Amino acid sequence: MKIITYSITLCLVTAFMLPRIASAENMSNYELMQELKAIKERVRRLEEALKLKDQEINELKAQTKMVEEPAPEKAKAPERWTDKITFSGAIELDYSSADDSDIGNNTVNDSTSELDIGTAELGVEVAFHEYVTGNFVLKGENLGSEDGRVFWDEASITLQKDGFPFYFVGGHRGQPFGLFESHLINDPLTQDLYEIVRPGATLGIVPGFLGVDISGTVYKGEELMVHMLDGAYELNRDYKDAAGALPGWRPGGMSAGYAETDDVSSFIGNITISPVDAFTLAGFWDSEPGDRHRNETAGGAVHIEFWRLSFDGEYICAVNREPDSADNSEHDESAWFAALAFQVIDPLEIAIRYEAFDDDIAGKQDGHLEDRYSLGFTFTLFEKDDFVCNLMGEFRRSNYEVEVGNPNGVDESLNEWFARLGIEF
Repeated sequence: MKIITYSITLCLVTAFMLPRIASAENMSNYELMQELKAIKERVRRLEEALKLKDQEINELKAQTKMVEEPAPEKAKAPERWTDKITFSGAIELDYSSADDSDIGNNTVNDSTSELDIGTAELGVEVAFHEYVTGNFVLKGENLGSEDGRVFWDEASITLQKDGFPFYFVGGHRGQPFGLFESHLINDPLTQDLYEIVRPGATLGIVPGFLGVDISGTVYKGEELMVHMLDGAYELNRDYKDAAGALPGWRPGGMSAGYAETDDVSSFIGNITISPVDAFTLAGFWDSEPGDRHRNETAGGAVHIEFWRLSFDGEYICAVNREPDSADNSEHDESAWFAALAFQVIDPLEIAIRYEAFDDDIAGKQDGHLEDRYSLGFTFTLFEKDDFVCNLMGEFRRSNYEVEVGNPNGVDESLNEWFARLGIEF
């Protein structure tokens, strides 16, 4: 650019000088000096004008370069593997007491109590990929008691892409059957009876309107009948012995030729609608293999939040059940609950729940649960970020069926108290 400037200046000087030189012979020395000064002043002004033009040209070039070649973005720091892992967990110290240690004998009325780690849980969520997430939960229950155990509560993988309606979840986890919402220490009756925790595979679709989620699941083994026939509900599924006699005093049981299957032959259908966070409506259906025909179960649940109130209701019932081998009768049991929680002040919530069970067996059956009332509270001691420490309390009264005249001398009710100090993170 400087070479061009000098060339132009030289040309101009020459243009001005030539005619002057031609007439210089007729000019005095004084006049010649004045003319040279005038020429020098013109050259100076031209140089300044050219410098200004150079500056304008350079500025335009710089602006053009910024438009054509934007400045490169700063390189992002590489993502560390620790950024892909999220930990969570809980520890719960539980105390419980009951006014009767044996409801099967109304002549024994001594109280009983327990203190142990009800739950110790450690969860890990791993983002293997933008669309692949793994969830692993190691859980301990009733630690410090004879019934204590440690087990994998969940080990599953989820495949889901943002904006894509279909998703897949596979592994060992609580399968999508029932909502089981609770604001109390103890789980609702529907969860005791109908929760399905088995290895399975779920394919679902989220259409993108009204919070609709529709899924189908296959899982391994027979789970619901095992719950049904366990412990307090006294619905027996044991085999008849070699002589054809039923075990113990309880009626029922499978025919001698049937064995529980561990095949992948159980199915779940589920639909959930949640147009807003404060409202959820769900319906679900399950089918498992059984003795002589399949055991089918259906249910529905609702969750509503309004102001400081929260309402939960759930009903689950047998649609089809394997017949009792003793008299070939079918017992289509059902269970339901309704619960209401109220946030009294910011750290304090109180809750009540009523739940009932119908065994669908004629007459009264000793030891079968009839209904249950619960009243409890949750007080948040402190909370910061993802860390919460709660103090909980619950009173529960359970009423049981008793045969007319109570010939076996059983108790018809049980009062229990529960307390829990729990932390979650």
